[in-house]
Amino acid sequence: MQTIIVVFIVSLCVLFWINRFFPKVGKTLWQGLANMLKLIHAPTVTQQWALKHCAPSKSGCSSCDKCNKCH
Repeated sequence: MQTIIVVFIVSLCVLFWINRFFPKVGKTLWQGLANMLKLIHAPTVTQQWALKHCAPSKSGCSSCDKCNKCH
């Protein structure tokens, strides 16, 4: 059980950093996660959480140098 929890937490961290450094790849991964959650009939709240991470940020990147590559 502990192994599953650790793998889950590490996976979320990996998704976060991939989304941070490679937004297009991250968006695809979050969209895939949302679709997977929908297929396994997960609660709607978890599906919306994944879709929220898939949507572009309204505030922009804090580390963005305005190159327009990530938006």
